[in-house]
Amino acid sequence: MSQPLQQTESIDAIATVYRAAPGTEILYDQADEYGAESRRLHALQHVKKGDSHILLVPQPSLTDKNDPLLWSDLKKWAAFSNGLTYSFLGAVTGPIMAAGMIQLSEFFGESLQKLTYANGATLICQGVATTIWMPFAIKYGRRPVYLLSTILMGVACIWLGVASTKSYTPFLIGRAFLGIFEAPIESIVPSTITDIFFLHDRGAKISLYGLSVLGGNELGPMFSAFIIQALGMNWAFFIVAIFVFLNAGTIFFAMPETKYTKTRPSITLQAAVTTEKDIQAKHVEDTGAQEIELKRSYVSELMVWSKGDPEVSLAKAFLRPLVLMAYPTVFYSCFLYGMSLSFNVILGATTAQIFAPPPYLFSSSAQGLVFLSPFVGSLVGTYLCGPLADTVANFYTKRNHGIREPEMRLPTCIIAAALTFLGALMAGLCLKYQTHWAGPVVGYGVLSAGAQMGATLGMNYAIDCHKELSVELMVTIASLKSAVAWIWTWVINDWLARDGPLVVFCVVASINVVVYLGSFVMYWKGKSIRVWLAEYNMLGRLGLDDQRLSH
Repeated sequence: MSQPLQQTESIDAIATVYRAAPGTEILYDQADEYGAESRRLHALQHVKKGDSHILLVPQPSLTDKNDPLLWSDLKKWAAFSNGLTYSFLGAVTGPIMAAGMIQLSEFFGESLQKLTYANGATLICQGVATTIWMPFAIKYGRRPVYLLSTILMGVACIWLGVASTKSYTPFLIGRAFLGIFEAPIESIVPSTITDIFFLHDRGAKISLYGLSVLGGNELGPMFSAFIIQALGMNWAFFIVAIFVFLNAGTIFFAMPETKYTKTRPSITLQAAVTTEKDIQAKHVEDTGAQEIELKRSYVSELMVWSKGDPEVSLAKAFLRPLVLMAYPTVFYSCFLYGMSLSFNVILGATTAQIFAPPPYLFSSSAQGLVFLSPFVGSLVGTYLCGPLADTVANFYTKRNHGIREPEMRLPTCIIAAALTFLGALMAGLCLKYQTHWAGPVVGYGVLSAGAQMGATLGMNYAIDCHKELSVELMVTIASLKSAVAWIWTWVINDWLARDGPLVVFCVVASINVVVYLGSFVMYWKGKSIRVWLAEYNMLGRLGLDDQRLSH
């Protein structure tokens, strides 16, 4: 009689640790000393490779072979690679002018600061337009948004190639429309990741997505610099347009719709369902499925447009990102993401201003090579916020009876804060005292490693907290990030000329560190905030929830 009692006490202890809140997930079925938890969860679906104690979160459908979570690895990576290419090319177009800023300034007869306004036009239009694009991704799926955005982005690049040889006004207008057309790049790819990958895989995938954005911002100026020097600014845009149209073709043929609208099995601590047969029977009952649905044909997956999700209201999908600004978890993620990418914008706007004049006298191609260091730094940051952050989170998860909390990734923010500040201080001091060019360039790499970590951790935390709102919250994050970046484009060149790089870099880095320190608050209070958000149900009180969010 004593052992069942001990098992019950063990289960009660686990149930005490587990408190339902947005983002809290049972990730491991690690057995206690009596094996109670293992017996309770062993019938659920687990990973087939690696640690067999890891549960598949979310649980894929048991009756529908078309569930994107059940796609083959090849099919998932084909779709994911297309998403990464799309975001990379969109990111390339942002700082593509970096190595040609002085030439364009002289050609248009405008100041360097005014030319930077063209970058600002792209950023602010991108932030506003994403609020229009993404409700359609929620209602009609990701595929039509990917295709239409990619095609229009290519058209905008052709426009800019022509305008760069004409005058400033059509060029500025072209940059604004480019921002409108490429707006989904920072919202739709994270939602695609949550569509096709499980929770235990998302950290590494989000870090690769972050690398595609930052890598585009860093490699774009490097490649375009050689094109600008050899062929001119217009051909930089024309060549990008060619790759964008190629990407549109691969998206059409190798990126099926990833949005899934049907119900999946849930993971709970309830003991009512104890066998795989019971779980499948309950799933059939919940979904109303009578038999297993066969896989759709390849040709049927090429359909671009669908009738749309009847459970989604476009008006509500448009308004939800505005309400999410009031969520402390999302608000913190917005500033973490936005401030982390500040240096990305600043480096793109100031590299020519810093390295073209004496003592460096860098040519356009040499200015482009400066961005190789930030790219290497981003690679380091990708590892630190991907595999390393996952290892840290998994360590805390196992100590927490297999229950994953979103805050378990946040301790690595300490490394991000240190790298950002040290890199900015190194670059600022070297530029102030005009050391060898290697000094500031290495500093750029160090601060970029910290920026990559901060941006990825911000996205990961928000998505982990509110995965059912992944599209809406990325709209919120991308919009506020664009607003922050837009502010820098209005002041950065004049500020740098007035106060010098040491002051500029250290002020921006200090603001970053303050935001990073907010991770301590979220680490200790994040769970309480998420519980309060669930109990208060802000979206429900405003009538902005729908049946999709209960899946």
